[in-house]
Amino acid sequence: MRNVLIPTDFSVASIELVDKTAQSLEGESLNIILFHAFEIPFFVSDLYDLKGKLPYAELVTEPFRNACKRVKLQHPKAIRSIVIRHQYGNTAAVFRNFVDANDIDLIICPDFYVYQAVHTGSVNPVPMFQKGGIPMMKEFKPKRKVAEETAPQPEATEFRMEENTYTKERNYAVKEEHSLSLHIRQNTV
Repeated sequence: MRNVLIPTDFSVASIELVDKTAQSLEGESLNIILFHAFEIPFFVSDLYDLKGKLPYAELVTEPFRNACKRVKLQHPKAIRSIVIRHQYGNTAAVFRNFVDANDIDLIICPDFYVYQAVHTGSVNPVPMFQKGGIPMMKEFKPKRKVAEETAPQPEATEFRMEENTYTKERNYAVKEEHSLSLHIRQNTV
């Protein structure tokens, strides 16, 4: 079992990294740790503002939670758990303590990852990842493509089927819709 750290900005789109990780590390059991770093509060009043809440409590939305549940259900054999963890601080030493405490084996930080500050105290984790001394996965293995057999297409002529009329225009619309969905799938792989 591997403990995998993945940066998050608490958006539904950031969960796509979890999905791609599960696909790339197929056959391995994973504990996913969604990670966000915050600056250490400087003033005592900043600590009182938290009032015992986690700094990301307001950032975790219902759509984000649902996306986490959905990706875990999509990969039941690969993903054992998905948890959210945060750290206060932006130094390599603080991050190294975090890594040791959470027994991190791998960090997912693809080349296309772009940090987005979602809180006034958010910290860019990439420099810490680079100095952390933990293996980083920067690109994903391509998803295996299943070769599809192409059956000959029937000629687009008018025919009747249970009181519905299908014409050349209707057949064309279906083809356009299908090709669009293929285009979307290819961009998400």
